[in-house]
Amino acid sequence: MTKLVRSTLEFEGRELEAPAVVGEEDEGLGEWPADAELSVVGRPTPRIDGPLRVSGEARYTVDVSLPGMLHAALLVSPVAHGRVRRLDLEAARRAPGVRAVLGPDDAAGNASAGLASEPQFVGQPIAAVAADTPEQAEAALSALALELEPLPFAVDLDAALADQRFVQDPVEEERGDPESALAEADVRIELELETPAQLHTALETHAAAATWAGDELTVWLSTQAIFASRAELAQRYGLPAERVRVVAEFVGGGFGAKIGPGVEAVVAAELSRRARRPVRVAPPRHVEQLTGGHRAATRQTLRLGASADGTLVAIDHDIVAAAGSSAALIPPWRTVGMTLYRCPNARVGVFPVRLNLQPLRPFRGPGVLEATTGLEQAMDELALAVGIDPLELRRRNHADVEQRRGRPFTSKALLDCYDRAAELAGWADRDRLRDDRSDGLLRGMGCATQLWFGGGGPPAHVTVRIGSDGVASVVTGIQDTGTGTTAAVRLVAAEELGIPPERVSVAHGDTKPGVYGPTAGGSTTTGSVMPAVRGAAIQARRRLLELAGQLFEASPDDLVLRDGRIRSRDRVLDRPYTDVTDQLGFATIAGAGARLPNPVGVVAQTYGCQIAQVAVDPGLGLVRVERVVAVHDVGRILNPLTASSQVEGGILQSLGHVLTEERVVDPTTGAPVNAFLDDYKLPTIADTPEIVVEFVEVPDTAQVPTGAKGLGEPPAIPTAAAVANAFAHATGRRCRRLPLTPPNVLAALA
Repeated sequence: MTKLVRSTLEFEGRELEAPAVVGEEDEGLGEWPADAELSVVGRPTPRIDGPLRVSGEARYTVDVSLPGMLHAALLVSPVAHGRVRRLDLEAARRAPGVRAVLGPDDAAGNASAGLASEPQFVGQPIAAVAADTPEQAEAALSALALELEPLPFAVDLDAALADQRFVQDPVEEERGDPESALAEADVRIELELETPAQLHTALETHAAAATWAGDELTVWLSTQAIFASRAELAQRYGLPAERVRVVAEFVGGGFGAKIGPGVEAVVAAELSRRARRPVRVAPPRHVEQLTGGHRAATRQTLRLGASADGTLVAIDHDIVAAAGSSAALIPPWRTVGMTLYRCPNARVGVFPVRLNLQPLRPFRGPGVLEATTGLEQAMDELALAVGIDPLELRRRNHADVEQRRGRPFTSKALLDCYDRAAELAGWADRDRLRDDRSDGLLRGMGCATQLWFGGGGPPAHVTVRIGSDGVASVVTGIQDTGTGTTAAVRLVAAEELGIPPERVSVAHGDTKPGVYGPTAGGSTTTGSVMPAVRGAAIQARRRLLELAGQLFEASPDDLVLRDGRIRSRDRVLDRPYTDVTDQLGFATIAGAGARLPNPVGVVAQTYGCQIAQVAVDPGLGLVRVERVVAVHDVGRILNPLTASSQVEGGILQSLGHVLTEERVVDPTTGAPVNAFLDDYKLPTIADTPEIVVEFVEVPDTAQVPTGAKGLGEPPAIPTAAAVANAFAHATGRRCRRLPLTPPNVLAALA
């Protein structure tokens, strides 16, 4: 019997309805128990596509070249706020090589093409031109003869807050009576601080290439959401979903900024429709830095109250966020203050301020990273005021149940993360770092806690087919944004099939097969897709063993498939599985799997602790991170090699946030002045410290049959706070304005 089961999926702090279709073949699959003896899962395995990526053979969207393809250029706003007074579209159409032009009044399908007649920020697209060559497209932009009427703009956070300019109404969440609890607390601290805007700066810019064949649209797109992009484009053009194909063979990073088709896909599709030729839209890096997405700058005020022994009695946290000109989704800024620690009285207020800057987009741990950077620094200030060790303060306020609704956790090993991180970092001797100044540098060590989601949920579907060559072909609708997800798919399939991983191929990044995969966001891919992979592989293995039973005149229940061999339980029969697949001819053995519903009344989250060691040059204001210890609890580790890589990448990205990356805006023009890679300082290998990675591996089989939760966001979340706390430990001063650039450091030390 097949039934529709209502379920929920927690995506970046929001509970979404996630219905699942469950059949008899899906039930009773069980899970890998915590002590399961697995053959290939858990062993370090290189990425499937690693050689292609490092050799340059991987085809990203920016590499797509189609016969007769036109090249598009975007005319973007040079002002922070203005109104188009003149735009000569006809002159652009007459320019050499031009085949199609779009302006602010043009539609793409049944909706606006997304080009602005009243741009709200520097870099917002106003018009688009498609021509035979990139040079002709760029030249035609001049023919548009754009004239703009400058309008008043706001880029100052304080002024916009005073004017109550918000992208959405401010929100407040409260439990208990934090104001009274603060007044009665034995110890109180108050901290004000700032965190910077950070640009996504993915390796591959936003890009799309589109072509039409009659009423069928194909789009190659650098996206984290091929199925969501297909749905949006199909709706826009009034087409059945199967007539729109979205392909993302390789994606050069996204970090949250590429969820959906974006203006690049819409413009490419419409220009292609009008020109009747393929069109590629791939803005240059400067435009990407102006429009490609950012993490909001924040100003935070925190007040904490505690009893004399350090037990929290009140948390009060206000976050003023520079949200830009718009925000489709407000990040879960409130989650940290309301749930990270056990506290009966808590309040978090969020003020998303509207500025004439590029729109806010999700960015690796959105909202939670920024709020963690604030709260974890306040926790260190409270530890200092109470006179206890910062890690001990966190242990004393550990939350045993989810704080909002009192629900139990599916699993939680945060206390173990604290213990192991402290051991690896040498936390017990951290004060000795401050004694040794033989090189004139001040050293210190700081810690921070990580909280995030990542349990995943339905829907997610996978198919497995085994042909006469014995190769298991796995088809999934995920897009691998560079995280190595396909390597994990391969391992999970090989584990359940009982065949070597090299006998498994993985197809992904294409909507054409119609096998749905979720958006790569919220660290949900692993928890959503891997159970579906496992289910499909189990079904295919069962059918393979049923055929083996017929061929070898044995009961399928008496046969096992392991290490590529079919054996009877009494070991009398021992044959390679290819003895069965050799008989298939053109037939195939097929299995289909789906992600089953999540359990109700429980909370699945991920946790961790990072400890950073820094060296500070007090004369020059330079901060060097010497070491980061990262211990995380994300359930079962499917592939230690790619998991460690994820942690290292997340740490390095957040080191940029805390040390060097800061969008600088000219207050007189509203224009970002460092929107090039030569003046927007990203961390490089020269800035990379020693990174020690370990996992407290507690498989979460209550939520996910494979026991594995997501790891995309967790490693990026606590790094900035750990570094900021290490700086305060080294210098005895709190740098209230991040990043820790020399001007900010010297001001803090003055």
